Amino acid sequence: MKLPFNKFSIVLFNLAMLISGSCTHKDLNEDAPTTIADNVEVVFDWSKAPDAKASTMILYLYSDSHEVMQHWFSNNSGGIIKSYGGKHTAVCHSNDDPYTHYLRNQDSHNDIEIYTDETAVLVGQGISTQGIPRPEGTKNEPLRVPPTMIYGTQSTDIDFKVTGFHQTLTLYPEELVCHYTVEFVDVENIQNTDLKIDATISSLAGGYLPGQMKASSEPVSHTFTLAADIEERSLRSEFLTFGVPDGEARPHMISLYIALRNRTGNFYTFDVSDQINKADDPKNVNIKIYGLKLPELPEEPPTPPEQGGVSVEVDTWDTIHYDLIV
Repeated sequence: MKLPFNKFSIVLFNLAMLISGSCTHKDLNEDAPTTIADNVEVVFDWSKAPDAKASTMILYLYSDSHEVMQHWFSNNSGGIIKSYGGKHTAVCHSNDDPYTHYLRNQDSHNDIEIYTDETAVLVGQGISTQGIPRPEGTKNEPLRVPPTMIYGTQSTDIDFKVTGFHQTLTLYPEELVCHYTVEFVDVENIQNTDLKIDATISSLAGGYLPGQMKASSEPVSHTFTLAADIEERSLRSEFLTFGVPDGEARPHMISLYIALRNRTGNFYTFDVSDQINKADDPKNVNIKIYGLKLPELPEEPPTPPEQGGVSVEVDTWDTIHYDLIV
């Protein structure tokens, strides 16, 4: 008569031991690298970039105890993730333009870098970059396309507890790029030029290190296009950069490339080092250039370059260096 009761008692005892052992295991291994914090809410707080329009985010979690963990979010608000317990460093960035931005060194939070690809054509007039003249001292710099908008941040000393209870990791992304404006004012003969003129700007940072929240030290030349305003007699462009390279200040040159119908071109250089290196706000740099005189063009307008990767070849370049009037 007592047998059923004894069996029931044994089941209850085993169940109690199982529950007790599970809790003890988590307490004893709270900082173990192979145990899981499985209810971590990641929150992206946009108070540092209230006008941000990021739609996707990537989060990297680094620890000395395990390999980097990568989490993708198809939104800009965050979500629930699982992670190893213990101390971590977090790095995050937006990922809205993966065809422009490239990544390398993702295995190290100090070295992870966002950068852009090299280009073979100046897109405004379709001029091939092969053989174009370059300002003195910049010939070895890669010609890269400018970045588009990207946000990110990093956070250290994160400590995830091994528990199934809710934990929160809040990150505060900000703009990782700089806004550059280039304007040529009172341009002579602007009525004779194409509506778009190609240009480069030298010795800017080739990438950004979100784990250190600073530009990389590699100098590159960015390509960009200036739009002509005939009525205002101006050329203007707005584009983004990663700012100046980390380290000592460098000279910066703007180059203009104007291809003519007779397969010759005019190559203009302008030293804008002071306007960049001494800018009041390095995140918002405004460059103004006066005194540009463009050439007379042939009577017939040049034939636009064909699509599909065909580029304009220029036999010779006439080089003109301007001393800036500011």
